[in-house]
Amino acid sequence: MNFDIRIWCESALLKLSHWLNEHRHQMWPYSVYAGLSAATIVPLVEEAARTGQLAPVVGAIFSVASGIGANLVANQVEAWKNRAAQGNPPPDSEIAAWISQEVAHNAALRDTFDAFLEEFAIIARARDSLQSDERRWFLQTLQQELQALGNLPRFETIFLEEGAVYVPGQVAGSVTTEAVSTGGDFTGRDKTVIIAGDGATVIIGNRELPPIDAVNRDSAVGQYLQYLIAHTRYLQLQGIRSGGRLVHIELAQIYITLRTTRRRTVHDEEQWLNAEAVLAPGERRRLDEMGNHIATETVTVSVNNALSDHRRLVVLGDPGSGKTTLLRYLALIYARDMAEKDKAWTMDKLGLAESDVLPILVPLRQIGAYLRKHYPTDDGTLGHKVLLDFLYETLHNERLLLPDDFFDAHLHNGKAIVLLDGMDEVPDTELRGRVARLLEAFVRAYPLCRYVITSRIVGYVGTARLGEAFVTTTVRDFSLADVERFLNYWHYVVAISDLGVGDAATVRARRQTEELLAAIRNNERIRELAINPLMLTVIALVHRDRVKLPDRRAELYVEAVDVLLGKWDEARGVRELPILGDQTFDAGDKRLVLQSLALHMHEARQKEIEAAELSALLKTHFAQMVSDEREAERAIDRFLRVIAERAGLLVARGQGVYAFSHLTFQEYLAALAIAARDDYVRYTLAYVGDSWWREVILLEAGHLSIFGREKTTRLITAIAEKREEPEPYHNLVLATECLRDVGPNRVDGDLSLHVSQQLRQGLETPPSRWSRWFKPRQANWIERRSAVVNALVRVGAGYWTPPYGEPEWIEIPAGKFMMGDGRKCKAVFVAAFCIARVPITNAQYDLFVRATNHPPPPHWEEGRPPKELNSHPVIRVSWHDAVAYCDWLSQVTGKKVALPTEEQWEKAARGDQDTRAYPWGDAFERMRCNTRELGIGATTPVGIFPRGASPYGVLDMSGNVWEWTQTRSADGGYWLRGGSW
Repeated sequence: MNFDIRIWCESALLKLSHWLNEHRHQMWPYSVYAGLSAATIVPLVEEAARTGQLAPVVGAIFSVASGIGANLVANQVEAWKNRAAQGNPPPDSEIAAWISQEVAHNAALRDTFDAFLEEFAIIARARDSLQSDERRWFLQTLQQELQALGNLPRFETIFLEEGAVYVPGQVAGSVTTEAVSTGGDFTGRDKTVIIAGDGATVIIGNRELPPIDAVNRDSAVGQYLQYLIAHTRYLQLQGIRSGGRLVHIELAQIYITLRTTRRRTVHDEEQWLNAEAVLAPGERRRLDEMGNHIATETVTVSVNNALSDHRRLVVLGDPGSGKTTLLRYLALIYARDMAEKDKAWTMDKLGLAESDVLPILVPLRQIGAYLRKHYPTDDGTLGHKVLLDFLYETLHNERLLLPDDFFDAHLHNGKAIVLLDGMDEVPDTELRGRVARLLEAFVRAYPLCRYVITSRIVGYVGTARLGEAFVTTTVRDFSLADVERFLNYWHYVVAISDLGVGDAATVRARRQTEELLAAIRNNERIRELAINPLMLTVIALVHRDRVKLPDRRAELYVEAVDVLLGKWDEARGVRELPILGDQTFDAGDKRLVLQSLALHMHEARQKEIEAAELSALLKTHFAQMVSDEREAERAIDRFLRVIAERAGLLVARGQGVYAFSHLTFQEYLAALAIAARDDYVRYTLAYVGDSWWREVILLEAGHLSIFGREKTTRLITAIAEKREEPEPYHNLVLATECLRDVGPNRVDGDLSLHVSQQLRQGLETPPSRWSRWFKPRQANWIERRSAVVNALVRVGAGYWTPPYGEPEWIEIPAGKFMMGDGRKCKAVFVAAFCIARVPITNAQYDLFVRATNHPPPPHWEEGRPPKELNSHPVIRVSWHDAVAYCDWLSQVTGKKVALPTEEQWEKAARGDQDTRAYPWGDAFERMRCNTRELGIGATTPVGIFPRGASPYGVLDMSGNVWEWTQTRSADGGYWLRGGSW
């Protein structure tokens, strides 16, 4: 059998096993590195001595390495071969000793041995074969040796994968966070900064994995906790660099507690008391006017409070809102609480008086694939068994072997928190429903445990919704205070990687934070992006390399991907591992490969890809650039290392599995691939009704708009005009969201006006036909019409006009009408006037608040209305607030604006033809207005009940919110009309 690289690899691994068993504690300079390298060289010596032929061995050497170092190894192998031929073969220990002496002063030789170690994954294999204590010694010793030899950066991810960071060499000294230095390791009050040589990794956080003193480290629980902590310890988005170094950030130290909204039940009396608290004495109403019924209201709470109140929680949020990070953080905190008896992590970080609770983190995208493969016909009745089987198999694939009953006691006794991430990432509707039924069965089997499930909002609909008393919350955007806290820590981490811990880093971080905060505050579009945690991270990345931030989402992703792929490092002459040897392979080339990969994965509806499938896909690209198959394989290996280690865009998610660091990056890169196709419109239209592709389409439109109007206009027009849709108004709403992303100046003609007119027409004339996929129900009808109004608001086409939010006026002619109820009706003359078509919204009132510094409604956070309520009527404003708004609107528009008199209000609602009880007639119909009978329990966007219009076309005059008049009542207050929800 001819000696080739495969035989060499097998022999090297056998030698590695022998070295680990017999020689690993032999101590000479660089003994671990030398022993590992010797495992790759000894098979060459033995093969050459056995056959007496040097050529096959030299050929194998030069198939992996080249240059001076490879020649030196070949020469030395020949010398050892000749000794063996004379009956004096060198022992393995002698070969290792020679390596330890030579590599200390010969960089070319080190490069060759490094190539051998990488080719056969020797270090990772050695690490994985050791038990925890031996593994700790092995990694610590090897890292010290690599640091001293100067080749640590080449292998840094091996240490990060382990989750532990070991201190190379002597610690420079323990100092407070006020100290300043430029190198070494610095231990502050709650963190360690490890700063290695040029090109090394900088770790911000605790030096090692936390001591696991609650259990035996080598016990099943101990190993499980170590595994979980290692996999949740750092921020997932890598590629953060400073001075040529990678910077990895500890999640526990930068985590910002999310805020969520949830519905709670209130009684009329409580609502009345809250509302009256903001009114002047003369404005207050009698409690008996409010009736007596139970309703709900939306309140904002921290996610910690939501956890305290509910043991079964669904957390919904937009892409990048922090849902996955929340679950990783919870897993980390519960694991550390269980591992460290002397620290109450769950109480300190979450405010929960819980201990010894086992965290179980489950990616639901993998559950869906597992269910389809192993249980294709299960209807959910085997839920608990399926999920447990999945857990054991997944952990086994990660080389974590647990007893068959490992989870049982914790689950049965309610001493587990089950964290289920990404319902929306289960790729299709039918499978999502099956996963939901599986989870419900699991909850019924283990009802005492705590459960938290996350999903994008668009993926948690229909059969994907969970019963079993789950409470739904929605993640709120970052507040400006949250943004500032995040940026402070972000910039501090990067600064200390350059300057060390101390005043200099603090000053720089503070200055950079203030500069970026100013940019965010001064640009409304950037501010809208920055309140999303992922987009804020992208903004922080881009800001370090750009003088001026782009203010569109797609443009930010362009810059972020350029940063992560090293475009700006290239411009500054920072070198990285060459992928194609002497051939150029720059950031643009890397992006093209990733675009194709992202589109392939999205078409397959997968967020992860196995290494074999990934390699096969990459071969199609690299085979076009490299003719030699072996060299193409090495180029693929180098590409994956650069993308995973340097860029952080494509990362290992487990044994032989890769994924993009965040689904949004996969969606963005897929969007780029589609935008580059000649048939991009036809291709996109095939996926318009599929929620899995929604973000891709929005990002595609945004990307096209960077390069001109024509292609952008063609795409958005096609979306708006597509007749087939999964639910009413879907395509028009999607087109409007595209327009919002690209801006009105990035499309041709009056496309924004055309789309908004179609939306208004659809809003005012409810559809007579419904798609075969959509069965109209009350909740669907309201939800879809609300989506229309919200879409109109986003493109500035609501029931008002910029720049002051002047209402759309309805003219009421002069004349008499019948005012009053029943027998008390009397004819009243009212002069001609105009009235707003719908109540004043949060968005309109916000313009007034910001222009005048008038106090905002007390429930607005940071003085701004909740983004999702912009199209809802403003509430909790006093009569004096309403008058002040009218005075301001009069000033800026030059028109005399005032609250209506009671007579004006009633004529606008009733008309002049009869004495009807409601704006539409005498009979109450609950689908014509938002009142308690409809059961929504909250305000709705203005104008979504066109069938409730008055004879003059005025909307929302019955229900939704009470409306002020300028007419005083007998007791000195002011009349309110219209009723509320």
